[in-house]
This record gives sequence, structure tokens and C-alpha cells, in this order.
Amino acid sequence: MRKMLLGLSLFLAAFGFFLPPAMAADLPQVAPAPSAADLAFLASLAAPLNAPVAPEPAAKGPGGLEKALCSATANCWDGTTRSCQGNNSVTACVGVDSNCPTQRGYVTCDGATQYCPICPTSGGCPSNWCTFEAECASSCFPCDYTYTCNGEPYCTDRCRCIFSTCPV
Repeated sequence: MRKMLLGLSLFLAAFGFFLPPAMAADLPQVAPAPSAADLAFLASLAAPLNAPVAPEPAAKGPGGLEKALCSATANCWDGTTRSCQGNNSVTACVGVDSNCPTQRGYVTCDGATQYCPICPTSGGCPSNWCTFEAECASSCFPCDYTYTCNGEPYCTDRCRCIFSTCPV
């Protein structure tokens, strides 16, 4: 009788190896939900081969906000501020406060400059208004740039470097 029980036990144990895993376990097995990285990977497989690739976002900080490598702020004479953030390097940002009548405030990040309004004079924009294009071209060289200037009543201008035109 012992040999028969031993044989039956061995038979049942061996037979257990032939059962599918789902039948062998009492708990239902559920596949884990795919992560965001998994979904992005699967979406990239579905994209056509010649589709343009979106640039990778910058590092994200708390709350999903992009983390810049540098930032700058300038206090303007009229109570406004100019500020910017840069992602080229930790030294790519500069901020200078207005100090009328001699210093016009500005910020520059990644080669893009925003100026404070020109210090007020006896009326309208100063006579040298809209003469900063050469400075803009020099600060963006060897890349192309855009320089926009608005006269009365705002006296504002803006320099932007077009980095996509820089030689490699």
C-alpha cells in the first residue's frame, strides 16, 4: 500500500508540471499597466520612418515645469521687469537693471536680448532710438538675427539670434 501511495504522489507531482500556469495558481494573473515610457516607445514604433522627430523636452522639475540652466531678471525704470531663462549653459544669462539716465536695463538668455524701455527724456524716444541693430548683429554673430524696434509711445526694441542659421 505504501508503494501505491508513493507512486500516486509522484504521479500527481509530475502531472502538476503539465498544467498551464493559469490553472496552477488560484489568483488571476493580470498584466501590469504599461508605463508612460512604454507607451511612448510603442507610439514611436507606429510612426512613419521619415516622420520628423520631436525634440526631447528639458529636464522636468517638480510640478512638470521645465528646469532651465540659468535665468536673469532686470528691473526697469518704469517699474516693469524683463526676465528670461536659458538652456544653452549656466552662464548664458545676463541681467542688467536700468540706471537712468546712463544705463538702459536688459536681459539676455541664450543670445536673445530683451531691453527695458529707454530712460525718459524731455519728450518721446531719444534721438539715438532704434540704433542698436549693430549691437544685435554683433552679439549674434556668426548667426543670423532679427531686430525689431517700436518707437512712440513705447520705445522698445528686441534682438533675437536665429541659432538654426549658425554654422556647424
